[in-house]
Amino acid sequence: MAEEFRLPGSSYEELANIIVAYGTRDEASNPGDVGKLASVHQSSVSRSNAFLTALGVLQGETTKLVTRRGRALARALARRDQAEIQSRWREIVSTSEFLQNVVSAVKLREGMLYGTLQAYVAHSAGQPRNKPVMAGAGAIIEILKAAGLLEEDAGELTATFDDEPEDMPIDEIREHGEPSSADGLSVSLQGSPNTEPGTAINIHLHVRCSADELEDLAPRLKALIRDLSEPGT
Repeated sequence: MAEEFRLPGSSYEELANIIVAYGTRDEASNPGDVGKLASVHQSSVSRSNAFLTALGVLQGETTKLVTRRGRALARALARRDQAEIQSRWREIVSTSEFLQNVVSAVKLREGMLYGTLQAYVAHSAGQPRNKPVMAGAGAIIEILKAAGLLEEDAGELTATFDDEPEDMPIDEIREHGEPSSADGLSVSLQGSPNTEPGTAINIHLHVRCSADELEDLAPRLKALIRDLSEPGT
């Protein structure tokens, strides 16, 4: 089980209202003040504050102040500007390893049922599957849908690939031979190390793992890609 991650304590709709309420205030606020503006119970605001702070939407300790990133998201949500909402959520997701790992889990499984992914999110966050936690897990899924990173069809969620590059430039590959493999991973390269700079080659990852190892696989893949991308390696 991963280190505990604080999930939001409400549905996506309530979370959006909380973000908009914070975004309308220039001064630091407490959960009671925001709850009145958002028509959400103070306890839901309190449970969601840690999540929003972790994502960089809010800052502060007892009282919270909306960040520049949070205000931009709040404005997009208030205007119901779907394109801007998607862009702002993607920016936020790109800074969160936890949220990125949820998308990676769906990719690795080539799709997951909504309820199954809710349970996975709760488990990965190290939290019990009670009502507030499962509502928060659902909010995570809706955030990833709003960001355009997950799509839902007949209750099954799949990851989108439209924003991923198909090839990796040669200058990001190890200079001498094939890169070393991570545990449970083997890497094969198509192309020559002497290829002209700027020419693209393909990297194929062959994953060998059991079902129980899937949860730990995404961070290891990220580490491998990061290692391959380091200049001079």
